[in-house]
Amino acid sequence: MKNEFSFADSPDTACITCCHVLNENSPILYVSHDEDGCWQFLCSGQHSEADARVVSLADILKIDNSMAVLTELDFGEYAEAESETSDWIVRRI
Repeated sequence: MKNEFSFADSPDTACITCCHVLNENSPILYVSHDEDGCWQFLCSGQHSEADARVVSLADILKIDNSMAVLTELDFGEYAEAESETSDWIVRRI
């Protein structure tokens, strides 16, 4: 069975996440697809520039394959969830 990559962007597209997601297994609760096309996958915590990490979209799906439900997030939109089991709420930036 072939594992299809569901984002329109390439699997090696660079995106931003935080050290909390990478090092502390914090859940991704905020996802943005900025006007410039940049993707961000963050926890719900406070962040500084020092917390930022660059990973690929493929890496994000390895960390949390449920992010595939947000592939249709358009430029200038973001999605937030209160918890891992909450529904995503999509808004414009």
